[in-house]
Amino acid sequence: MASDTISSFKRASLCSLMILGSSLVLTGCGEDSAAPQAEQSTMKTLNTQVIYLDRSMLPPGSVLKVQLADVSKMDAKAEVISEQEIELNGAPPYNVALEYDESKIADRHRYSVSARIENQGKLLYISTTHNNPFAEDATDDVYKVTVTKVSAKKPDVTLTNTYWKAVTISGEAITVENKEPFVQFKDDGSTNGHLGCNNFSGSYEVNEQTLTFNPLASTKKMCVSQMDIEAAMSAALAATAKFSINGEQLTLLDDSDEPLATFAATYMN
Repeated sequence: MASDTISSFKRASLCSLMILGSSLVLTGCGEDSAAPQAEQSTMKTLNTQVIYLDRSMLPPGSVLKVQLADVSKMDAKAEVISEQEIELNGAPPYNVALEYDESKIADRHRYSVSARIENQGKLLYISTTHNNPFAEDATDDVYKVTVTKVSAKKPDVTLTNTYWKAVTISGEAITVENKEPFVQFKDDGSTNGHLGCNNFSGSYEVNEQTLTFNPLASTKKMCVSQMDIEAAMSAALAATAKFSINGEQLTLLDDSDEPLATFAATYMN
């Protein structure tokens, strides 16, 4: 009788262990097979529409290039977020979808959509205004960008004896409240101008298309506004290694041929 009781107890214990083991195995399998939650995609689409207002027909082979960039830093090259290039057929409007990562868009940064139409490397149309698709007043489903026709090329002006008014720094248009930044080059190798707050003077060295500024001296006035423009202008002059003149536009370039700043010519008497 005692042996029968012990055998029954062993069988019950064994069954309990088998059931418990099965539960552990099932539980373990359940944990291993649990599918990880899919990460939410941060990719978005910015639908843009590019137009021009005149009635010109584009020559065959024309292409449209549209770019979304972070233009927050005036003293640095714009960071490209997204860009597209399409071949054009017919008249505007031209619709372009820009895919971008929403997680890379910061609330306090400035962004701009730029567009240009080219044909065999020749610039035909270009956007000339700041176009921020994330501004509070940009509520349309399709963001519209207007490009303007590039005027016929004017004869190149000379580097020296010209008043060069600053137009853009790091691709960002300059807006001033007071005196505009400018630079002048004299035949004797001297240079002077205005940085945005302070005046500067010094010397420069030029050889064909290379251009460098020697250390410049400036006044030490403190201004309530335009100090960011002054810092960007100073950085552009310090980084200048080359230059190009196209008609009445001067472009300062770094040693990698990247544009630093552009200037418009005003003739001196």
